[in-house]
Parts: sequence; C-alpha cells; structure tokens
Amino acid sequence: MEVRPTVGWPLQGVGGAPGAAAQRGKEQGASFADLLKSALAEVNRLQQEAEEASLRLATGEAELHQVMIAAEKANISLQLTLAIRNKLLDAYHEIMRMQV
Repeated sequence: MEVRPTVGWPLQGVGGAPGAAAQRGKEQGASFADLLKSALAEVNRLQQEAEEASLRLATGEAELHQVMIAAEKANISLQLTLAIRNKLLDAYHEIMRMQV
C-alpha cells in the first residue's frame, strides 16, 4: 500500500495547506457545490482505502501499521466532515430563527 499525501478539505492539517481547497476553487472558478462534492468524494475514497487495507491485512498482504494509518485517516476525515456539517446546520438554524 502506498501512502499518498492528501490535499484539500478533508485532511487539511494532515496533508494539505489550510484553505488549499478554497484557494483552488477560487483559481478554477469552482462553486461551493463543486468543492463540497469533491471533498465528500475524498472522504469516501479514504473510507474505501481503509476498507481495502483491512481486507489486505486479513489476507496477509498488508502490515498492521499501514492499516491503522489508513483507518485513522478515514476516521479523522469523517469526523471533520461531520463537524463541518454540524456547524452548517447550526448556522442554518440560527438564520431561520432570525426575525425579519
């Protein structure tokens, strides 16, 4: 299993510079929806890599430390995604409570 550095939103602190995905979005003219889709696709990719790594461990093709690294990357990216979702929902609810 090769270890690839990840850049962008899901693991900003781990592999990419903070705000790198937003900066790329501004340079390329990507919309918020496009950034969100690409970030979710990255989280999904990390989850799939972790699952594949655990299967390779079961067959003896991978070492435990590789599997643990892949699983933690997937876990951290999922936790960050959920935290961002929760903040967005909080902001939405706050806007809905505003008096017009």
